[in-house]
Amino acid sequence: MKTVLKVNNLSFTYNDSDKKALNNINLSVNKGEFFCIIGSNGSGKSTLCNILVGLIPHYISGQLEGDVFLGDLRLADSSMGEIVSKIGLVFQNPFNQLSYTASTVEEELAFGLGNLGIPREEMKRRIERVAKLMRIEEILHKSPLALSGGQVQRVALGSCIIMEPDIIVLDECTSQLDPLGSEEIFDIIKELNMSGITVILADHDMERVARTADRILVLDKGEQIALDTPEKIFSSVDTEKHKINMPDFTRIGFSLNEEKLYDGNIVVTEEAAISLVKEVLQ
Repeated sequence: MKTVLKVNNLSFTYNDSDKKALNNINLSVNKGEFFCIIGSNGSGKSTLCNILVGLIPHYISGQLEGDVFLGDLRLADSSMGEIVSKIGLVFQNPFNQLSYTASTVEEELAFGLGNLGIPREEMKRRIERVAKLMRIEEILHKSPLALSGGQVQRVALGSCIIMEPDIIVLDECTSQLDPLGSEEIFDIIKELNMSGITVILADHDMERVARTADRILVLDKGEQIALDTPEKIFSSVDTEKHKINMPDFTRIGFSLNEEKLYDGNIVVTEEAAISLVKEVLQ
């Protein structure tokens, strides 16, 4: 399987801090993979996302150690123009994604393409394709400032994928949406992944991560705790020690085991097991 992104001995310290935000991170991401990053607040998820797309060190300064490679491209030696053609970021706050220079959604989607000198006819083709994919055809002529939060999120994701990167990085990009809106956006992300785009997702929804991820990186206070499949990550009692909100099925399994209500493949006392499940899910 082809490796499209590689991180070697990566550490980073912000200029206004004497403590490392990330310390000695090592990972690789394969083409077409759905790779998830999890951890509590302050674990380093956003910092890692910003490094992977070149915002650190090109726009956010600090002491960066180690290397990040996009294929043969070393990010520290590359221009943002080279980087954005290969990898794109969708911010946690979708309003940070807007350029605030466009009067319509259509112009907003075209903004990045114009910076790269994409021909007008190619722009139109991409806008039509992305508008259909994101289901925003009806708002193309509306002002970006007149949109609902869910609509802004769709435009933010669209402004990333319209650049046609090989990899998209999503930093908790559905955290401000209601459950229905969040699932709608996530369905689109899954569609993109099924079409061959590599997805790197920092998320706090462990149910979603468990059912979607090919592999998971666990961070805690900037340290790399684990990198493995969902089955391995969520079956380990050590994961819960790092303030990870485990999926319901994992919590139930751990609780049954702790209460000695599970023996091999048989629940010893059905009534007791049902009572415990209800207690765990409250």
